[in-house]
Amino acid sequence: MIAIASVLMGLAFGGTFDVYVSPMSFVDRATNEKITINHEADASLYYSSMYASSAKMDNGHGGYERAEKPRVFGRDTIKYAYPDCNYRREPLGCSIQNGHYYVETTVTFNDDQMIMRAILYNKEGIIIHTSSRTDEMIVNWIKQQEVTIIESEGRGGKQTMTHYGKEELPLKWEIPYKLLQSHVQQAVMGLWVGVKID
Repeated sequence: MIAIASVLMGLAFGGTFDVYVSPMSFVDRATNEKITINHEADASLYYSSMYASSAKMDNGHGGYERAEKPRVFGRDTIKYAYPDCNYRREPLGCSIQNGHYYVETTVTFNDDQMIMRAILYNKEGIIIHTSSRTDEMIVNWIKQQEVTIIESEGRGGKQTMTHYGKEELPLKWEIPYKLLQSHVQQAVMGLWVGVKID
């Protein structure tokens, strides 16, 4: 009898949840024309569908278990499960209204660095977990100075004379940062691995 009750309680738990993952948004604060960021807007959806099952859910017995089959929706699929709200206009509001989780992914970039941040909101619209990855611009300064080396050979042997000319301002060599697929993957994986959902 106890075995049947524990099986039924396990079935009642179910270990699943719904989550809407909006497309990545980009905030451009760069003034440097060399800096451009392009990426697939739905990449966070793909990785959330891979890693959402890593979330831990309350099992009702004082512990946590891995989520069994979370339902991950994107901008093209959410309308079939929750048709009565415009997720493109108000994704957090619709998630609160329909009682499910929401993932927002934002990429902010300026002249110095790129910050890729993923935020998980609970059913009440409260942030319960965040994850971020960064990449920075590399700046190298190349010294400019004219150096003349004169070698002469005579009876006294070989002589080398070095003449240092006027030093010019150094050249600035910038290597811009990049938003790589691995940044998105690591940020979204960090969002789901270790999060506890009640």
